[in-house]
Amino acid sequence: MKPLITRDQNHQRLSAKFVLIISLLIILQGCSLFGRDDEEEELLPTELIEFQGTIDVDERWDVSIGKGHEGLGLALKPTSDGEQIYAASFNGNVAAIELKRGRKVWKNNFDLQFTSGPTYKNGILVLGTNNGELVALDSMTGEMLWTTSVSSEVLAPVAIKDDKIFVRTVDGSLSSLSTADGTQQWIVNHKVPPLSLRGTSTPISFANAVFCGFDDGKVSAYDVEDGTILWDVMLTAPGGRTEIEKVMDIDAPMVVSGNDLYVGSYQGVVGDLALESGKIVWVVEASVYSGIAADENYVYTSEADGTVRAFSRFTGREAWTKKYMVNRYPTAPVIMGDSIVIGDLEGYVHWLAKATGETQQRLKISSGKISNTPLVINNSIYILTDKGDLISVEKKIPNS
Repeated sequence: MKPLITRDQNHQRLSAKFVLIISLLIILQGCSLFGRDDEEEELLPTELIEFQGTIDVDERWDVSIGKGHEGLGLALKPTSDGEQIYAASFNGNVAAIELKRGRKVWKNNFDLQFTSGPTYKNGILVLGTNNGELVALDSMTGEMLWTTSVSSEVLAPVAIKDDKIFVRTVDGSLSSLSTADGTQQWIVNHKVPPLSLRGTSTPISFANAVFCGFDDGKVSAYDVEDGTILWDVMLTAPGGRTEIEKVMDIDAPMVVSGNDLYVGSYQGVVGDLALESGKIVWVVEASVYSGIAADENYVYTSEADGTVRAFSRFTGREAWTKKYMVNRYPTAPVIMGDSIVIGDLEGYVHWLAKATGETQQRLKISSGKISNTPLVINNSIYILTDKGDLISVEKKIPNS
């Protein structure tokens, strides 16, 4: 087992991550400062096209959770137990909101800066902080059950299975903790490249394994009981000549469907791995940062430049490609009936037809950015905007 990095080392690494974020933003958004006018135009968000709506949607309620987190790159995605929505803010607020009416059931404030979560399971909520703390709350009251320190900042929601919590931290560690009191059960460490994006992949637990993607482009499977490695696969070999060109983090949440694990990497590929062995079934060149989704037939991607694509789940063959959201920084797609739903940097929510990628509906719900993936429950979506507002939107079902 590798020793944990010190707080000073962690601060230096986080600073390096921050510098890379700024560098990438300059490359992706700001190179027009030194270029021609036509280059500047290419970097502007794609203008929204006119369309004929085929579904009806309606905003139901809007609740402020707390201070916004625009530009911080946090993973504060709401979660639910089926009756209430739970959401958190960067400035330490956590709230339980009634699913249907948007009424606050409880709201507590903690002297913490939340950066990920909450994750709900069996009556507890687990959140991560920028100072490497993991916090468990009682979902009925919002009262703190326990808090513990992990090796560094937590930028992805944890996974919970039975009595275990799996947490990925920015220093490359994956840990298993007890749901009862936060006691560490095991820890493994993956080497972090000199430069990497801000963000980490959410662990996924399935059967006797926990799967996680890392900043060096590898996907690893570990035994849930003791952290023994089951398999370790490089999704794609690093390319490029500079350190920035070699960045190939797996930060997008992975998806399990059937016996397959679908994974996307930045400046790399989207691919299908066999759950049992890690064998690569297929890969297609792509640059994925925010996330992917999968149903029984297709894998859907929101790519780093804003392109949205669909691939055959079984062969990787491209089904369709849409450029509606180039430079609009779309969220990860989520599946809602015959639609995929995506948020963007101008506060719009888009419904696209799964079969064709055509726009079915669009709704502006915020004056600020939406960076966290929408939560779908039945025919409604719940979105925490970067301004700190939790918004419910309902897809109307026609009377039969």
